[in-house]
Amino acid sequence: MKKYNDIIKIGAVLFALSGVLYFINYLMFGDSHHLFVVFAEELAYMPIYIFIILVVAEKALSSREKQEIARKTNALVGTFFTEVGYELIRITTRFDKDCEKVKSELKNIENWDAAKRKAFIASVEQHKYCAPKGTEDLVIIKDLMLQKKDFMLELMSNASLIEKDEFSELLLAVNHILEEFRTRAEISTFDSSDIGHLHVDVERAYRRLMSSWVMYMMHLEKEYPYLYKLALRVNPFAQ
Repeated sequence: MKKYNDIIKIGAVLFALSGVLYFINYLMFGDSHHLFVVFAEELAYMPIYIFIILVVAEKALSSREKQEIARKTNALVGTFFTEVGYELIRITTRFDKDCEKVKSELKNIENWDAAKRKAFIASVEQHKYCAPKGTEDLVIIKDLMLQKKDFMLELMSNASLIEKDEFSELLLAVNHILEEFRTRAEISTFDSSDIGHLHVDVERAYRRLMSSWVMYMMHLEKEYPYLYKLALRVNPFAQ
C-alpha cells in the first residue's frame, strides 16, 4: 500500500484543485446549470481520455522503449563478438573436425535469403563439436576466458540483455565455461571425465555462437548495411 501513497496524494491534490476551479467558475458566472452540463460532458468523455492515455500513449511509449532497448542490446552483441565471440569461433572451428560443411556455408552468408538463414539456425542445434581427445583446445579457450572475465562479468550484469533471449542463452553458456575454469584445478590434472564435461560445455556455447552470429548478421543487414559489410570482411568462419 505504501508504494501507492504518492499516487493517492497527487490524485487528492488534483481533485481538490479541480473542485476549487469549478467553485471559482460558479462564483464568477453564477450559472450552476451550465457548470453541471460542462461537468457531465467532460465526465462522458472520460473513458475516451483514459483509453487514449492508458492504451494508445502507453503502447507508443512501450514500443519506443523496446526499440531503444533492442538498439542498445544489439550494440552489446556486436561488442561481445568483437571482444570474445569472434576469437572463440576461430578457436572452436580450428579444433572442430566436422566444421568444414558449416564453414563453407557461412562463408557465403551474404547470398542467403531469410529462409536459408532460419533453416541454418534450426539445423545448427544438431551440430556436434568434434573436439580432440586431449586438452589443447581447452588450454587456449581457458586463456581467452580468463583474459575476458571482467568483460563477461560486465555483460552478465546488464539487465537489458534479458530482452534478447538467444543472446542471453549464449552469454550464459560462455560464462558457464568461464566459471568452470575458475573453479576447477589446473587443466593438466583433468581426467577423461573432466575433459568430456568441458567439451560438452564448449559444444553448447559453440552452437549458440553460430546461431547468434547469424541472427546478428541479419540484424546488421537490415538496420546497418555499412556495419554489415564490415562484419562480412571479418567473418570468423571464412578465416
